[in-house]
Amino acid sequence: MAQRKTRTRGRTDTKRGVGCLIWLMMLLLTLLLFVFNWDRIKTTLETTGFFDVVGTVNTSPGVNDRPSAPVSGDGSLAPGESKPGMEPLDKPQIVTPKPIPETPKTTTPPKESQKPVEPGTTVPKVVTPPAKSPMEQVKSTRVVVLFLVRVDDDGIISRHEVKRTVGVSDSPLTDALNALMSGPNTDELNRGYISLIPSEARLLSAQVMGSTAYLNFNEAFMYNRYGIEGYAGQLKQIVYSATDFSTVKDVQILIEGQKRDYLGGDGVYIGKPLSRASF
Repeated sequence: MAQRKTRTRGRTDTKRGVGCLIWLMMLLLTLLLFVFNWDRIKTTLETTGFFDVVGTVNTSPGVNDRPSAPVSGDGSLAPGESKPGMEPLDKPQIVTPKPIPETPKTTTPPKESQKPVEPGTTVPKVVTPPAKSPMEQVKSTRVVVLFLVRVDDDGIISRHEVKRTVGVSDSPLTDALNALMSGPNTDELNRGYISLIPSEARLLSAQVMGSTAYLNFNEAFMYNRYGIEGYAGQLKQIVYSATDFSTVKDVQILIEGQKRDYLGGDGVYIGKPLSRASF
C-alpha cells in the first residue's frame, strides 16, 4: 500500500512539473512574439490613442492629490491660502470702469423771458387772463340790426333788415357799420340780399354828437356804378343801420373829414344830416 501511494504521488508531481513547463514555454513564446512584434504593437497603440488615455489617467491629479496649504505655527492659514479641500481664495481684482463717452450737449439760446436780468431791474409778471365761461362768451357779443337791399326782376330796389352778431367793444356804432360794409354773408346772399355800398369804401371814423352821428368815409364812398339809384340805396343802408341805435336820430356824411354837398357829383344831397324821413 505504501508503494502504491508513493507511485501515485510521484506521478502527480510529474504531471505538475510537465504542466508548469508547458506554461513557461507558452509564456516564453508569448514574450518572444511580443518582442518581435513590438514595433507593430507600438504603432497600433499610438494609432488608437492608447498612450494618450493612459497618460491622462495617470497624470490627472485626484481630489486628494491637491497640495496642502502651508499652515502657520498656530494652525491658521497663510494669507491668500485655503484649507485642503477648499478652493483657494483669489485676491480681489480691482476693476477699473470704462469711461462713458460724454454726449455733446446742445446749447439752446435763451428765450427772451430766460435772459439774465440785470440787478435792480423789475421784471413785470405775465398775467394770463382766465378762460371765459360760456355765459361770459355770450356777454362778449351783441346782436345788431343792419339793412341790405334786394333788386327784383323789374329793377325795383327794396330794403331789408338782417341781424348780425358782432363783438362787444367801446364803439358799438363803428362795429355795426363795419359789419355792414363787409357785405352780405353766405346766408344773406342765398336769400337774394346784396349791398349797394362800394366794396372799396371804408369807414374812417364815427362820432356821435348830440343825436347826430358824424360818419367819415374815404373817397371811394363817392362813386357808385349803379348811378343815382345806387347812391340813394347806399345812403339808405348807412342811415337806417346807424339810426337803429336809440341815441342816433340822423347822420351827417363826411368825405375825408370834409362836408360835401352831393354824393356822386349832382347825385343825392348830403350837405346836411340825413334821417330816415329824408328818403
